[in-house]
Amino acid sequence: MEKAFRYARRIQVGGVIINDVPTFRADHMPYGGVKKSGVGREGPRYAIEEMTDMKLICWRV
Repeated sequence: MEKAFRYARRIQVGGVIINDVPTFRADHMPYGGVKKSGVGREGPRYAIEEMTDMKLICWRV
């Protein structure tokens, strides 16, 4: 397991599954490629972030 974790930290990929098949995915887990593979992350949180522009609004009360 130590060797697998060491390798997983070293490679540049969107996700690593150790000792299981890639059929499980919870919505809170980031899913997607890195570098020029894919178009970003999938999942509700990442979709909202992609379609949202952050804005700071301040007012004195």
